Amino acid sequence: MKSLNSRIIRSAKTGQFVLTSVRGEKISAVEGMKLSPRMGEILSQGVRRGLSGDERRSLIKEEIRKKK
Repeated sequence: MKSLNSRIIRSAKTGQFVLTSVRGEKISAVEGMKLSPRMGEILSQGVRRGLSGDERRSLIKEEIRKKK
């Protein structure tokens, strides 16, 4: 029997799969990728501010533009 934590989550509205940041990190780890400290700070800042996914993507784009 599968544990409750291994259950695949789907959006009730669209039926699409929901990929959480924790699951995304696990997938990336399998591929050998990990977040840089700078990107980790940017993402945690977005979570602290309660930003939506689109707002977080905009924040990331702004930070990348600042670095150049």
